[in-house]
Amino acid sequence: MEAVNALMLAVVGHTNTGKTSLMRTLLHDSQFGEVDSRPSTTREVTSIDVDADGQILLRLFDTPGLEAGSDLYEHLVKSESSFRHDGPAQVRHFLNTMAAAHEFEQESKVLRQLLKCHAALYVIDVRDPVLPKYQDELSVLARCGKPILPILNFTAKKPNNVNEWKLALTKVNLHAHIEFDAVSPPEGGEAILFNRLSAIVPGFQHQLEQLAEYRTQQRAHRLNTGLTQIAELLVDVAAFHEHVKADVDDAQLKPIVEQMQNLVKRRERNCVTEMLALYAFRLEHVRLQQLRLTDGTWKDDLFELETLKEFGIKTSVGVGSGAAIGAGIDLMVGGMSLGAGTAVGAAIGGIWQGWNHYGKKLLGHFKGERELIVDDEILKLLTLRQLNLLQQLATRGHGSQDLLLVTQSSKLREQFLRALSGRLKLARRHPQWSSLNQRSFVRDAQRQECVRDVTELCRGFWSHAN
Repeated sequence: MEAVNALMLAVVGHTNTGKTSLMRTLLHDSQFGEVDSRPSTTREVTSIDVDADGQILLRLFDTPGLEAGSDLYEHLVKSESSFRHDGPAQVRHFLNTMAAAHEFEQESKVLRQLLKCHAALYVIDVRDPVLPKYQDELSVLARCGKPILPILNFTAKKPNNVNEWKLALTKVNLHAHIEFDAVSPPEGGEAILFNRLSAIVPGFQHQLEQLAEYRTQQRAHRLNTGLTQIAELLVDVAAFHEHVKADVDDAQLKPIVEQMQNLVKRRERNCVTEMLALYAFRLEHVRLQQLRLTDGTWKDDLFELETLKEFGIKTSVGVGSGAAIGAGIDLMVGGMSLGAGTAVGAAIGGIWQGWNHYGKKLLGHFKGERELIVDDEILKLLTLRQLNLLQQLATRGHGSQDLLLVTQSSKLREQFLRALSGRLKLARRHPQWSSLNQRSFVRDAQRQECVRDVTELCRGFWSHAN
């Protein structure tokens, strides 16, 4: 890959301030390096290129954590008079000493790399107070004569010492800084970071602007793809039909319903896997609380009453009755829904005593085949779970080690869900549009138009809610 005057950037800081986590988030790679609470997790300098459209625009260097900054500061002060106005010369002289090779081995690796780079990101854990050892580190790093941009990390954690750190940085003439939480990066945070960098290394403004634009396009592409994946899931499930004979009893119906439920759950699991891959996460790295790490299935069953309640979905009798054979499954007779709140087998067999509730005209329809479909409430739950997952992934830094919680969002509107149900009625009338009906599945132009329609509806809601 071509490297056109790439910006070489060292990521430096005290041990355990989140340097590797920041690298993971900037690289969109949850597997880069090793993140651990133990000190000195990173022992060697590691580099990786950041490209856009085949051009390497940025080369990042993950460096070991500084541990003996205060001792090194005292050591350098002793020889300061010999290098009064030439910090880089002093550092180069130090790197050729026995102390650099032994006593300050880790710090020497950082300084040696910084001398080769154009600038540095100094990562600060704002949960820590401003201590002399950090100020000494900054003084040592400044001797390399390279621009330094402080990164205020873990700002989302409260309480913290953000204001104290900002004041301390101005006292050492570091007025440019950025709040960039590696776990929960701010909206547009990458663009802000690249803009701040271009101010301290103006010779790389074009590369940084190009990289910012490329990352913005990537973010938009991921969101569009994620919304399309959700729309595909919803059309697949809405169009899913199973035919049963009029004389089928409960014992015969039960395995058919269970198979439908399992197919829908598997389809949702595939959507989760696709979305994780889209955002470059893996199950063992993202650690979703609601997912089983073994296969990505949800721990909260899609067809259980408590799962629907968790997302604030008002249920019909059928979905709410755990004993109902058709929990989450609707019975269609003559194009009309009877609801799974009835004893489905009894209703089909004609022995349900309350059939008059639906009118005598339906009695004639009991003689032919009936259709089982997935209940509207289940479609709502699928929508809420997947949109919440997408929202979490879109705003999650790859350096995060916390559990990802997918919960109900207060921003979700009943108006949106009603509009969505209306759009999916078209899919209800076309069983061949469901990939779950494999023998008859057709991905025709009309189906794709329906998917695009649902995608745009989700996009409009997403824009309003976010």
